[in-house]
Amino acid sequence: MNNLKNVWIHCRVVSRDSMELLNYQEHVLCEIACQCSLNIVGVSKIISVDNNNSRYQINAMNHAIREQKVDAVLVYTKERISTDKNILDEFTILCDMCHVKFVTYQQLKDALKL
Repeated sequence: MNNLKNVWIHCRVVSRDSMELLNYQEHVLCEIACQCSLNIVGVSKIISVDNNNSRYQINAMNHAIREQKVDAVLVYTKERISTDKNILDEFTILCDMCHVKFVTYQQLKDALKL
C-alpha cells in the first residue's frame, strides 16, 4: 500500500436515519487517509438502498477511476459500494482494469500496524 497517493473516499448508508453512521464513515476514512499521508481527491456520501438515486456521485467516482486520478477507492467495507454482488463485482473489475486499488478501512488499519 506504500505506492498509494491519491484516494477517493466512498461512504454509503441505507436510510436517512443512519446519518450519524454516514458521517462516522467519512470521519474515520478521512482520518486514516491522513495518517497514511494520502491525498483525498474526492468523497461520495450516499443514502440509498441501491445506487440509482445517487448516480451523479457514482459517475464522478467512476470518472476519477477511469481518468487515473485516483490510486485507490477507500471504503469502510466493500458492501458500502453495493450489497448486490453483481454491482460489487463490476466495480471491482473496473478498479482492476484501471489499476486502482479497492481498499477497506480494515486493510488500511492493518497496514498501519506493520
